[in-house]
Amino acid sequence: MIHDPLDSRRDCFKPPDTPVEVCCLHCDETYQSDRIAWRVEASADGGRQGVWCCPTPGCGDVGFGFDILPTDPNYRDENGGWVCFDEDQEDDEPDEEPGGHTCN
Repeated sequence: MIHDPLDSRRDCFKPPDTPVEVCCLHCDETYQSDRIAWRVEASADGGRQGVWCCPTPGCGDVGFGFDILPTDPNYRDENGGWVCFDEDQEDDEPDEEPGGHTCN
């Protein structure tokens, strides 16, 4: 499959189809994930690429599951999975229990 940087449906940081409450790590705003906005911007190589962005004016955070996280520590995506990391772990191994950093 060819990567299309303008295809919002195939972007790995797209919000889930079923809206969930999320919080932005940068601005600390809480909102529903269906408010995360797709924006097309200039890329470093002079081309164009789309990114999923926090809807808060002036906030630069991007990506569901990257800078924008579910507030529910037991969140599971449509496939029943979710990756999270414990900030206190030194070995960078994923947690075995759901949870991780949330904005609560």
